[in-house]
Amino acid sequence: MHFHDSKSPQQALAFFTHIYNSQIERRYRKLTIELGERVHPFILAEVGTPIPKNRLGETHFFDFNRLRSGVNTFGDRVIPGNEHLVALDFYRNYPGFEYYWFIEYDVVFSGNWAVLLDAVRNDSSDLLAGHIRSLPEEPKWVWWDSLNIPDGALPRSSWLRAFCPVYRISRQGLKAVEDCVRAGWTGHFEALIPTAIRSASLSISDIGGDGARTPGERRHRFYSSRSFNAGASHRAGTLRHRPTHAFRLRRNAIFHPVKPSSWTSQDKTLNVSSVQGALLRCLVSSHYNLLCLWSLFDRKLSKLARVVSQKRI
Repeated sequence: MHFHDSKSPQQALAFFTHIYNSQIERRYRKLTIELGERVHPFILAEVGTPIPKNRLGETHFFDFNRLRSGVNTFGDRVIPGNEHLVALDFYRNYPGFEYYWFIEYDVVFSGNWAVLLDAVRNDSSDLLAGHIRSLPEEPKWVWWDSLNIPDGALPRSSWLRAFCPVYRISRQGLKAVEDCVRAGWTGHFEALIPTAIRSASLSISDIGGDGARTPGERRHRFYSSRSFNAGASHRAGTLRHRPTHAFRLRRNAIFHPVKPSSWTSQDKTLNVSSVQGALLRCLVSSHYNLLCLWSLFDRKLSKLARVVSQKRI
């Protein structure tokens, strides 16, 4: 299917979810309202996901058993690690866009999504993602050994990883990933995608953390993180693997994971254990959020340094 013409948005947005309830609907609606004509929005879901009837016309369903046929996969499930096959399937069905945003259901932006997309509008990178690091920078990241590149086409020192609950990839970038998959590449998608794009000599940029591939004006702007050789996104920061965020302290920042509540004010089964669990999650989330408040000061210092440098010139 081709959706792109001279009057259509050049960007597709795929909202990736395996569940659908009122909270998920609100998150998807927020995306569509705030981004307006900047993107063409879709829901991306596996066959069998209970998408409401009024959203079926904008939903792309995929069958993972079909997608894994004839290609090497990282395990036998979509998650963890095979999301690149879903992205490629979406791209094949909707090839008429310049860029493709993939945003998971448990990602929340604490502001207007347009602020983020407008800030990267002039960034033509083929991959725009969070926490981009090379193997030498984070040698103990848990998924490096999952990456298998036939014939050693790219040395390990050139391997990259990214954290991809939210990322943007170009049409050329997806074509590079597709070529590598056909050549027999396997591994966790957060290593396979950026490494494949690097192997094709395409451009990569960080969406706004503290890594070397983050433009100065976006340093710590859209998420906070702490960098260790084992992988900072596992614990601290607003964009992390775990624990789940209980609340959000920053404005205009990406938060992940923010899981939908398992109970609502209408539930009649609220008990002591669920309250205790909620309090524990709040305490753990608070601890790891406080660890990264330093990034706000780092951002202010970076701005000050740029101003001083410009005055000297």
